[in-house]
Amino acid sequence: MADNLPEGAVVIANQQTHGKGRQGRSWHSEPGVGLYLSVLLRPRFQPENLACITLMAGVATASTIKLHAPAKLKWPNDLLLNGKKLAGVLCEYVPGTPPAIIVGIGVNLNHTQFPEDIQGQATSLKLETGKTLDRTTLVLSLLKNLATEYEEILQGNIGNLIRKWTDQSEMFGQTVTVYQKGETLVGKALGLNPQGKLILQIHEGEQRLLDSGEVSFNPI
Repeated sequence: MADNLPEGAVVIANQQTHGKGRQGRSWHSEPGVGLYLSVLLRPRFQPENLACITLMAGVATASTIKLHAPAKLKWPNDLLLNGKKLAGVLCEYVPGTPPAIIVGIGVNLNHTQFPEDIQGQATSLKLETGKTLDRTTLVLSLLKNLATEYEEILQGNIGNLIRKWTDQSEMFGQTVTVYQKGETLVGKALGLNPQGKLILQIHEGEQRLLDSGEVSFNPI
């Protein structure tokens, strides 16, 4: 399907019957109340910079949401509001000539409830603000922000992207646990390197660069 679509093609769903999150998890997609979209990109830069697409989509989504609520980014691909998951980004690499990346974004907009098993972890803009938001307005704002951020990284402004991502996150300086490839690491999240990898200061004093993982915040 990606081979036949131009760069910038957008697919918007009213509901996802098989919505996906990271590591094969499902994404709760109640019909008519969420924002579920995918954008096809064909970036022509070095493979080590592909991880920045996820960061770029996160910054664009956070910039869109902050007009309504102070959501914060959590590495590598979540947006939290009052400690609960509000939105997520999932990027899938599609091999081809040229290759493509499908950027999937899900935002909990007007949900008034969630399944019991995720009630303590998920929230929506309506639950947090009490307001019903217009999905079309939010989609247009998100696509505009995506176009702006994408153009910046195509021009090589990766450093500016890292700065904006950092400015919209509260995780740095905190002690976190990272679950990665069967390994559990505990340390202080120091920041992101120029390729968007997490710099983790582990308890032995050693720094680790992580390109993926599941982050949880440790109690203070």
